[in-house]
Amino acid sequence: MAMKKLTILLIACLGLTSGCKKFLDVEPKGKAIPTDYAHFNGLLNNPYLGGLQHLKFTATSNAETGEISYSFSILGDVEAPFYMADDVQANPATFNNFSRVQQNFYKWADDVYLPEDNAPEWGAFYSQNYVYNLVIQGTMESRGGTDREKNMLVAEARAVRAYLHFYAAQLFAAPYQEATAATDLGIPLVLEANTEAKGFTRSSNQELYSFIVNELEESIPLLNEQTINRSRLSQLGGYYMLGQVYFQMQKYDLALKAFQQANGLVAKSQIAIHLYDYNVMVNQWYFPFMANMGLVNFPDVYTNEENIFVKQTAVPITSAFATKMLLRPEVYALFKSNDERKKIYSNKGLFSSASLPGFQRAGPGTFNLAASMSNLLLMKAECEARAGNLAAAQADLLMLRKNRMPLSDAQQSFSTKEELVKAILDERLREFAATGIRWLDMRRLANDSQFNNLHTTRSIDGSTYTLKKERLTLRIPAGILAHNPSMQNNP
Repeated sequence: MAMKKLTILLIACLGLTSGCKKFLDVEPKGKAIPTDYAHFNGLLNNPYLGGLQHLKFTATSNAETGEISYSFSILGDVEAPFYMADDVQANPATFNNFSRVQQNFYKWADDVYLPEDNAPEWGAFYSQNYVYNLVIQGTMESRGGTDREKNMLVAEARAVRAYLHFYAAQLFAAPYQEATAATDLGIPLVLEANTEAKGFTRSSNQELYSFIVNELEESIPLLNEQTINRSRLSQLGGYYMLGQVYFQMQKYDLALKAFQQANGLVAKSQIAIHLYDYNVMVNQWYFPFMANMGLVNFPDVYTNEENIFVKQTAVPITSAFATKMLLRPEVYALFKSNDERKKIYSNKGLFSSASLPGFQRAGPGTFNLAASMSNLLLMKAECEARAGNLAAAQADLLMLRKNRMPLSDAQQSFSTKEELVKAILDERLREFAATGIRWLDMRRLANDSQFNNLHTTRSIDGSTYTLKKERLTLRIPAGILAHNPSMQNNP
């Protein structure tokens, strides 16, 4: 019965209808209203919150028994970071199989969406945001639970809400630049679970990032010091988020402090959190007679012991099954012969022995876009290198590399911070190839005169497309603008 109540409550919180045209794209279903601490806590246990998908829930009730049943469908994945990233290129043989929106992403088009399009890049973040707002608004007045438990739950919801705003900003807000943040367009701050709210306006980037940083800094001390579940946020995940926000703001000194705090909390985790040694584990994940399927037995995101907090995407599996996207040759060439990560990629179709015009991500087919040990180490290493702490940066870089290839290949030596930063950026390309993570680096490095490594042209079907500075930011979906005419669009 308790699970049934939580299911009803989740439907009430996440119910979406295709006809809903309000800003949040959320329309609660049913009459159930959370009243107990256990209800609010249960809302954050739902596995659907662990994915970056735009969800539609529908509920039905039996008039005689009152029994509630439900179904759900995914209106779409957050695909833009995958198709717009410069570490991949389209397979010319299948480009016509891309959806219109996917083709627009790939071409770095000005206008991606039609008014009738669902836009998961917008809806996934704001529909989930509704749930966290509901928890923030109702938990402290709920029945049951101690004050400490309630404060911890509200802190978790505030931190994840801030992180959802951060990720949405990586698509719809201008890349953060200190000099222009006060006038650059951010995204709307949505801070209450109210589907009738109107008149949303866009914050400035300064307002947006100040909100995100403040929410995280105020919430982290109230979070659980121990990590007990990859789907729930602890202080470790909170410090990771804070560091990643500062990292994206190019405030590398502040990012480093947060990453050091996060790294120090790994040992306090009640669940295993560490890097896998691919030199050992790939033998369990990879079968040579199924080489075109990549790492078949790779653990899922919730059992993957490299993950700290999960917000996963299934976008790369689209490429694997349809053979749509391939690694850019220059990126694949970064992998040396004994790098065990090469076995993630295949130049054969998933169900075909025919050769592809390049290498695609074959498996694993899902990827965690939130907190992971590999990204923690590489972001920390880059911050250290930029600060001139070469020994510490090289130690972090080696820690990752020796778990991906033989030690003799992993060892490197650098005499300048410039060489080391560039090496770390290359390692980021290898570690996160064809996952969408690269999109965040493109935005972060676009105005970095020393370390800008963007590839800004691509050709398909006889045409060449160039990534303009403006298209590091998506325009607001046409359907959202149509029902919010006062909202300013991006250039």
